[in-house]
Amino acid sequence: MEDLSEAGSVVEREELMVSPSGDGEPTMRLAHFLQPTVTSIDEQAFELPSAYFSSKPPTFQPKNWPLNVNFYGWRLPQKDWRKWVEKMASLHEPTWKKAGIHEAILNSTYEIRRNTDLVLGLAERWCSETKSFIFSWGEATITLEDLMIHGYSVLGFPVFISSGAEELKKREERLNQARLELIRFSTRNAEHCLWMKKFMNSGNDIEHEAFLALWLSRFVYPISYSIVTQSVFPIAIHLARGTKIALAPAILASIYRDLTFLKEKIVALTEFDKSEVGDSGLAVTIWSPFQLVQIWAWERFIELRPNPNLIKIGETRFARWHKMMMIVDNVRRVLDSSKENFGWRPYAKALRNSKLPEFYVEKEMWVLVDSGLSEEFESFARCLRISELVGLDCVEHYLPHRVAMQFGIDQDLPACVARANETFSIAWSKYIKSIGCANLYLRLMLQLVTQSGGSNPCRICKVQKVRMFCGKKGLSEFLR
Repeated sequence: MEDLSEAGSVVEREELMVSPSGDGEPTMRLAHFLQPTVTSIDEQAFELPSAYFSSKPPTFQPKNWPLNVNFYGWRLPQKDWRKWVEKMASLHEPTWKKAGIHEAILNSTYEIRRNTDLVLGLAERWCSETKSFIFSWGEATITLEDLMIHGYSVLGFPVFISSGAEELKKREERLNQARLELIRFSTRNAEHCLWMKKFMNSGNDIEHEAFLALWLSRFVYPISYSIVTQSVFPIAIHLARGTKIALAPAILASIYRDLTFLKEKIVALTEFDKSEVGDSGLAVTIWSPFQLVQIWAWERFIELRPNPNLIKIGETRFARWHKMMMIVDNVRRVLDSSKENFGWRPYAKALRNSKLPEFYVEKEMWVLVDSGLSEEFESFARCLRISELVGLDCVEHYLPHRVAMQFGIDQDLPACVARANETFSIAWSKYIKSIGCANLYLRLMLQLVTQSGGSNPCRICKVQKVRMFCGKKGLSEFLR
């Protein structure tokens, strides 16, 4: 297993570099690489699974595929939900900001319309072993940075936190009692609409906790369709007191898990036998908030996205995509041809009425990650470190060193990192382990971001390394 003592830190050295597009002559310059990387020809490098390139249906016509995808985690705001959000915000906005959920809650008031073809086109490119989308021109993925930018905390307590103190346990019991009452007196269980009717404007002293329980059950961890689930009650109770919970790694873990489930079903289409399965075809249920996958793509693929809305004062970045839609004839073709137009660093470009985090600097700089670092810098540093993402019901590997250019860092040949298949608590202890004295390099981001996003060259690697990493045809231009 690769030594991870320096994982997440950045090293600086002279290397022969080439642009991601492959245009122009290679140049020798001072480069910055995210650890761990392959530094010797004798080290092990990742090789794509042999079935990866033969796992796609021959034509991209999702409407004709015998595949039924239920996006149960992709929920739209209910009638009057915005009103409840506005009322709760007027009372609890300081608490939400302290807990790091203010923007995330506002996100739930926007309607993100689903483009199923886009989601399936991305899922075709998903590799469960690298936790990334493998395109013909390179590799990219959804990272903790994406979740953090949209208001979900990277820092805080784990989502499997218990209620703790006796007072908090009593509040959890009252929430559960309300859930049981709805089940007892209704044939529809503790459905979202009934829960909202019971608590909205009720003046109940647990209305805030009930509001957060609905938000968590519907928009963050929807593990049961339209039902307020008991598993989120401890989280809601702690958030209502301003306790920061690391929602980002848990959400990302569920997204990684569901991308793998969806990719497995797409692969199965190539061997699908209707006589064996029946007219219903293949089915898969997606429980994670997959609107984040679509927004990730809209932020980066110019040809796949609608013309975004202008953000108004007080709105979140989600507002750019409120009620927007764009139909593309062949998503697969666009993804294959997006080498020149992929936006590696969309969040580093200033938007009107949107504040940039402090780690998007206007001048290149080194930052020593230590105990005196601000929360924003600490969060960004954690986005760069290999770890295990702990969710409510899954643990997934996180490999940011494979997509260094998404963090404004040059791409080297990423080293292989073995999984630590252990318990949730052990995985969490590794996630929150002190980053120590790692060096964080912040590139001049605002000026370097371009429409094509191609500002960070890749290292030129020896032919043997390219073959070890690329494995099969189609990726020879990724690292050269």
